[in-house]
Amino acid sequence: MPTSSHPHLHPQPAFPKLSRLGRTLAGAQVLKETLSMVFLGLPLIKEVPLILLSALPGVALYLLHWHLALGRAGRVFATAVWVFTFVDELWGLFLFEELNSPTRGQVRMLHWSYFLGLGIILLALGELAWRWQARRVKARRNVHHQALLGARQRR
Repeated sequence: MPTSSHPHLHPQPAFPKLSRLGRTLAGAQVLKETLSMVFLGLPLIKEVPLILLSALPGVALYLLHWHLALGRAGRVFATAVWVFTFVDELWGLFLFEELNSPTRGQVRMLHWSYFLGLGIILLALGELAWRWQARRVKARRNVHHQALLGARQRR
């Protein structure tokens, strides 16, 4: 049996995964995006097919939100996805405002979609920040606890 200076092996730290709330928020974003694509995107594409090119980043984010909702991503990756989603949401609003004559219904749906999306994004980023802070505090307590145990063993 090999001996080492460490009585046990330290496992590699795992990347923290998304919480149930984080996955639920990603699922809510997927649902919102699906409805936005059907009720806002498709009519616009019929009207101005070239707008499809500007929707490609949104489609990529849509797939990434599915990835988050399925719980296959870590928190750092999720944070990057949510930040890009925030930028995409603002970009989508800007593009829609540039249209010549959106209907009253389209404007209403856009505002609902926009504010709902921003709410989901801000909740997701807030939850990730809260979990990051809680993990940091827990790690700091653990280091302090290990130092106390080491001091007791040296006595």
